[in-house]
Amino acid sequence: LQASRQQLNLMKGGRAARNRAAIFYEWESADNTRQLKRQRDSDDAEARVRAAKIARGLGSGVQLPTSMVDACELVLLNLENLPPKRPPVSSTSQRKRPIDLDFVVDAVMSNGASLSVNENRWYDRDGGEAWTMEEGEVGEDGRRILSFSLSDKVLEAGVMAAESDELKDSVKAFADQSKLAASKAFSRVLFSASNARSEAVADMGKQLAARLAWTLSGVKPSIEIESAHSMAVKSVEGAMSKNDGKKKESAAELLSFVESHPLVSSCLTFDMTPNISSQAVHPKEDGGQPNSPASSLSLRVLNEAYICSTDADDDERLHKKKYEQCLDVYVSTVVNACNMANKKPNDNERKRIANLAASALPHHLVSLPALTPSSLNLVGAMCDIDEISKKALIKSSKQTIAESAAAHAAKAAAEKRATAALLILRDVAFQRDVVRQSAIDCAVAIAAGRLPASQPIEDKALKLVMNVIYPKNADCANKVVESASKELEHAAIFSIENHERISKANKANARKKEKSGHAIRSPLLPQSEEEKHALDRVRKPVVLFMALCVRRPEIIKIIMEMSCEEGADVLAKAVKTNMPKLAKAAAVKHGAANIALKVSDMASEAEIPLFLSFLDNIAPATEKSLPSQELIDACHEIQRKRLDANGDADPQFVIPVLSGMKREELVRKLPEFVKAKDDIFKSSLRRMSERLAKYALIFRIEPDQTETTLRGMSSCEVMVYLHQLDFNAVGLPQPRYLESIQLCLEDDNLFNDQVIQAALDHISGKFLEGEPLPLAYMRTVILTCSKHESLHSWICHVLLPRLVEGRVYNYKRQWEGWMRCAKSLENTGDHGVSSLEAIQKLPDEQLKLYRAKYPRK
Repeated sequence: LQASRQQLNLMKGGRAARNRAAIFYEWESADNTRQLKRQRDSDDAEARVRAAKIARGLGSGVQLPTSMVDACELVLLNLENLPPKRPPVSSTSQRKRPIDLDFVVDAVMSNGASLSVNENRWYDRDGGEAWTMEEGEVGEDGRRILSFSLSDKVLEAGVMAAESDELKDSVKAFADQSKLAASKAFSRVLFSASNARSEAVADMGKQLAARLAWTLSGVKPSIEIESAHSMAVKSVEGAMSKNDGKKKESAAELLSFVESHPLVSSCLTFDMTPNISSQAVHPKEDGGQPNSPASSLSLRVLNEAYICSTDADDDERLHKKKYEQCLDVYVSTVVNACNMANKKPNDNERKRIANLAASALPHHLVSLPALTPSSLNLVGAMCDIDEISKKALIKSSKQTIAESAAAHAAKAAAEKRATAALLILRDVAFQRDVVRQSAIDCAVAIAAGRLPASQPIEDKALKLVMNVIYPKNADCANKVVESASKELEHAAIFSIENHERISKANKANARKKEKSGHAIRSPLLPQSEEEKHALDRVRKPVVLFMALCVRRPEIIKIIMEMSCEEGADVLAKAVKTNMPKLAKAAAVKHGAANIALKVSDMASEAEIPLFLSFLDNIAPATEKSLPSQELIDACHEIQRKRLDANGDADPQFVIPVLSGMKREELVRKLPEFVKAKDDIFKSSLRRMSERLAKYALIFRIEPDQTETTLRGMSSCEVMVYLHQLDFNAVGLPQPRYLESIQLCLEDDNLFNDQVIQAALDHISGKFLEGEPLPLAYMRTVILTCSKHESLHSWICHVLLPRLVEGRVYNYKRQWEGWMRCAKSLENTGDHGVSSLEAIQKLPDEQLKLYRAKYPRK
C-alpha cells in the first residue's frame, strides 16, 4: 500500500516531486509544441480521474469497473476512507460477518449502507439467507448443477399468509419484513434494469420486474419508487375529475386497482416520473432509444396482464378486467404527463418526459394484443390543449421574452402531441376491427366539439374523419355515419334539455329591446347570450353531419327528424343557419333537380319548414345565374305531389324558383299567391323581383311578341299585373284582392313611391290607348295620396289631367274615385300643389256635377 501511495503521489506531483524522488524522465525533442500540450493535458486528465476516485470514497456509491485490475485498485485507494469506528446499530448483538475483502467490496458497492446494517432485519443482513444453495456434481459440459431451496421459515410464513391464518407476532413480523424486503429488492431490480449497459440484461431485468409486479400484489413500493406510484394515483384522480355518471364509477374502480396493485402502477409510470426518469434512463450501447417498444417496462407489464387474461385455468373475466384497467392506467399516465408539461412550459424535464411518453405511446399501442374503448377515450384526452393555447396567446407587459417563447414552444409541442393522438385513432380505426367503432367515435367526438380540444385540433379531426377515415372503405364509412348520428343525437338532447332556459332568456331579452326601442334581430340570429352559447355547442355536430349528407343524401332524413323534435329549437336554428352550405354542395354533387326530388320524398309534414329552407337555398342566389328549367320542373312536380289538407297546391314549393320562371307563367300563378297567407304572398313577390332590381321602375316589353322570353317580374310589373287581375274569374274574393294591393303599398322596401308612380303611370298610359282602368286603380291612387306626399304634385299635374283626357267620367266607379282624389288634393296647403288645374279641365257638365257634390269653400 505504501508503494502504491508513493507512486500515486509521484503521478499527482509536479517536476519538483519527481526530482526529490531522483526519478528522471527523458522527453523526446519535437518542434511541435501543440503535441506536447496535448500530452500534458492527457496526463493531467488521468491524474484528475484517479484523484476523483479517491475523493468519491464511500459517499457517492462507487460502481466497480469491469476490469479486475481497476476494481482492485479502486478498493485499495478507498481503504483509508473507511470510518475508524463502526457505525451505531440498533442491536447489541455481535456481527456474524467477519471483515474481509468481501466486506470491503460490499461497503464500496452499497454506498456505505452495509456498514449500518440492522441485525434485526434478516434481509438487511443477507437476503440470500432465505435461500440455500447446494452444488451437485460436474456435468458433461463441465458445469456444476446448482439447486436452490427456500428456507423453512420463509416457506411457513408464506403458507400461513396465503391461507389467511392468524399469524403470530414473530411470524407476522417476519412476513412484514418479507414484504419490505420484496419491495426493496423489486426497486433494486427495477433500477438495475434501467441502468444496465447491456440491452439483453436490461430486457431480462424488465421481464423479471413485470412478472414480480403482478406476483407481489399488495406489496407497497419502496421509498425510491414511491413517487411513481403517487403519479399513477394523481393520473387516475385527474381522469375521475373529468368524468361523470357511469364513467366516474369506472374511474373509481381504476383507482381501487391502482391501490391494490401498487407495484404494477409504479412500473407503468416509472419512465414518466420526473425524479426517477432523470436518474434511471441511460442510452444503450448501440445508441438506440432507451425506451424502445421492444424493451419498454410498461409494455412488459401490459403483456403480463394480457397473458393472465388468456389463462383458461383462472377467472378469465377478472383477469381481462385487470388488463383493461392496467391499460387505462398507462394511458392516463401518459395524458397526465402531457398535462403536467402544459401547465409548466418552462420545465424542460416535464417537457422531455411528455415528448418521450407521447412518442412511445403509438408504438406501444400498436404492439399491444388488445385495446379497449376506455383507453381510446383517454387517448382523445390528449387533444385537450385549449388551456396552453390560450396561455400562449396572452400578452402581458410583465411577461418576459423568454416566458413568451417558452409558452409558444409548449403550445407547438402540445399540438404535436395532440396530432399524434389523432394519428393513433386513425391507425386503430384502420388496423383494429374490434375497437374500430370506438376509435371512430372518439375522432368524431373531437371533430364535433363534444370532447374538449383546441380549434386547430378540431379542424384536423374533421379533416381526418371526412378525408381519411370515411373514404377508406365501406365499413369505415358506415361507422363514421353512425358516430356522427350519435353526436347529432347528443346535440338534440342538449337542445331539448336547455329549451326552457333559453326561451326564458329570449323573452327577457325581447322585452328589454322593446323598452329601449331596438329593432328585432333576424330570426336565425341568437336572441340572447344563452342561445348563442347553445348554438355554438350544436353547430359543430351539425356541420359535420351535413358534410356527410353531401356524400350520402339519404341521411338528410336523420338531421331533419332530429331537428323537428319537440323542444329542439336551437338545433333547428343551427340547421337552418348552415343549410346554404348543405344545399349548394348537394346541388353541385348530385344535381339540383335530383336532390330536390329525393329530399322531398324523405320529408314528412312536420319537416316541411326545413325542406322549404333546403329548397330556398338550393336555387342560385346570384343575379347572373337563374334556376335551371330542370329545377323549376322539379319544384312543380313537388307541388303536385304535396297537396295541402284541402287538396290544393301549396305555392311555397315553387317560391324558390320564381325568379327563373317566365313572366307569362308567373301571371297565371299570381292568383295562387294572392290566396295564400300574407307571409307567403310577400315572399313570392320578393322572389319574383329579386334579380330585377335595375328594372324595378320599368314595365318590360317582350322583344318578340311571338315568343315569351322575359323571366321574373319587376316591382312595377307586379303592381300592374296585380291591378289587372280578374279576381272573379279566378275565384278570388274581392276583399282579399284589395287587401293584397294594400299589402304591397305597405311594403316600402319593395314598393316605394317611385315604383308606385311607375305602375300608376303605365296603367294610365294604357288607359289613354283604350284599355279600361282596373277596378282598384283609383283606390290605389287615393291610398297613395295618403301615404306618399312626394307624389302629390305628380298626381295633381299629370295623373288627374291624364285621366280627364281619357274621359274617366264615363266610368262610374272610377269617376267617383277621381272626384274623391281631386277633393283630397284641392286644398292641401302645399305651395303650388293643388288639383284645381285638373278640376278646371273637366267638361262643364262634369264640373257642375263635381261642384254639386263637393262645393267650393
